[in-house]
Amino acid sequence: MKDKQSSKRLALFLLAILAVGFILTQTTVGNVLLSSPWWVYFVLAGIIFSGYLSVKYALEDKRMEQEWIENEGNIYMSRMEEEKERRGIN
Repeated sequence: MKDKQSSKRLALFLLAILAVGFILTQTTVGNVLLSSPWWVYFVLAGIIFSGYLSVKYALEDKRMEQEWIENEGNIYMSRMEEEKERRGIN
């Protein structure tokens, strides 16, 4: 499973590199980007990195919350089973 995920990530990364290369060499956007000050690239990289971390931790938080909900549901169900046994209900 992890090998398949890493292959997908590598393919996506290579596709992104190809897309950026195409944009820089075949369009006028490349000329605009190449004439921009160097610090603009750091700002853009920071925005992209911040967005990536935001999505990453949001998904992690959602997964942890789902695990907690499932755990609490299991505790509730076990208490219900114990109560049924205590009352002698089938």
